[in-house]
Amino acid sequence: MPLPLAFMLMLAQPAAETPAPAAETEAESDVITVTATRRKCRVSIANRILSDREFRARAEEWARGRPLTVVSPRGADYRCLARIMFRLNDKGVRLVRWVDETGADLGPMR
Repeated sequence: MPLPLAFMLMLAQPAAETPAPAAETEAESDVITVTATRRKCRVSIANRILSDREFRARAEEWARGRPLTVVSPRGADYRCLARIMFRLNDKGVRLVRWVDETGADLGPMR
């Protein structure tokens, strides 16, 4: 199932805008899970839902180059995923790795 055009356009932005993190490893990457429950988007990290304040603080780190992986669970609402991506974009986050729940890279899809 292809990602919406808005995601592909955001992911296609030049990497030069984002500062390269020093020694990026999978252990340093924050992994967030996006879920939609009763018309509300939830962002969780380590099985704990992030408050808006925590999301803003972490978004600042991600904008400075800390790696971010977004897990898109099976059946995730695209509007919810888009809303989260727009929030990240508004905070300056330009580099996001999208994976499904198995960890398979969702990258730009056709």
